[in-house]
Amino acid sequence: MASGGNTNRTFRVSGYRVVRVLGTGARSTIWEVRQEATGQSFALKRVLKQGNDDSRFMQQVANEYECGRHIDHPNVRKVYDLRRVRKLLAIRETHLLMEYCPGKSVQDSPPRAMLEACGVFAQVAQAIETINRAGFVHADMKPNNIVVTPEGNVKIIDLGQTCRIGTVKERIQGTPDFIAPEQVKRGPLDVRTDVFNFGASFYWALTGKCIPTLLPKANSLELPNNSSAITPPHKHNSDIPLILSNLVMDCVRVEPNHRPKTMHEVVRRLGIVLRRQTQLA
Repeated sequence: MASGGNTNRTFRVSGYRVVRVLGTGARSTIWEVRQEATGQSFALKRVLKQGNDDSRFMQQVANEYECGRHIDHPNVRKVYDLRRVRKLLAIRETHLLMEYCPGKSVQDSPPRAMLEACGVFAQVAQAIETINRAGFVHADMKPNNIVVTPEGNVKIIDLGQTCRIGTVKERIQGTPDFIAPEQVKRGPLDVRTDVFNFGASFYWALTGKCIPTLLPKANSLELPNNSSAITPPHKHNSDIPLILSNLVMDCVRVEPNHRPKTMHEVVRRLGIVLRRQTQLA
């Protein structure tokens, strides 16, 4: 989400004071709100229905709440409450009350060194593993959905595309630079979809470059049928050890069966990398 600043408060939330805009997205705005009774800050996603086609955005935020309340991990932003605002008997707004997570996204503030990137993505991998164990696929892991707090803690901040393992979505959903082939082909999504999104995000954090995908942006290459056409991370940056480069490349294999089968395997392999690099530091 794009960051925002102070703006005029144009709506009310019972029990809370609206403070400022934190970011914006499709039909939604994220606000900082403060609980009047305690002064504690929360994040509030406000989704507006402006036309009949906007029902999917209302459903998406409801889905984020339903999935989020089943997931409890320190690296995943907590969701607390979902409120529907009616006007003339019709639902016109939906408010999702969430944990306030100050910090900068990996997209806006990439890790400055390889070891720092490993530390950030080790936390991300552990969080995704918990999401998968709860029976869900995140399905939109990308640098902009990863926030690093001033204390160095990681928060996955958006569960809007999250779905049950095995879901076949009605439309293509995902972010072009990080989307898995099976998402574009509208196949069943499982934990290996998260492995791909994770690997594509990690690749970007390590190299500053995006892998080609099946949903390319203008003037970019499509994902080849053979993943070997992707330049390994260590070829972009000689500081990246081969063991880490191989892990990232395994995550972004075109065929799901060729990727690590679970995020637990990714966590384990990334832990080995961290231990070795810490010993060398």
